[in-house]
Amino acid sequence: MIRTRLESAKKYLDDAVELFNQQRFNSSVSRAYYAAYQAMWAALGDPREGNKIWRHLAIIKHFVRGYWFKPEHPNTGPGLLEDKHLPLRRLYSYRIKSDYEATEIDELTAKQSLKLVEEIINIIDEKGIRKCQ
Repeated sequence: MIRTRLESAKKYLDDAVELFNQQRFNSSVSRAYYAAYQAMWAALGDPREGNKIWRHLAIIKHFVRGYWFKPEHPNTGPGLLEDKHLPLRRLYSYRIKSDYEATEIDELTAKQSLKLVEEIINIIDEKGIRKCQ
């Protein structure tokens, strides 16, 4: 299931790029966010509390901690991927603005969102998915 999530993330990113190329920036950002969400879920594995799903802001918090690739990292202080925390929170915010508030997303924002998701997927490919799944 975890590999399937990572493959889904890559397909969602492909969709986001195609939507960007069609200048459908709102839809591109929305799909990009879900690409990141699926990729982070693949890295972290299923939530530890039964068959629940990851909440959006919680998955970002856990992902940037970095314990999925370095379990010994302390639970306090900055995460190993702290530089991705604010950009991921922004991406989530853009998705909300796009999907629920009908706020226009500009080309630069959409382009930066795609770049972020590519980075997230590359980090996961580089570091591998959680070993204890």
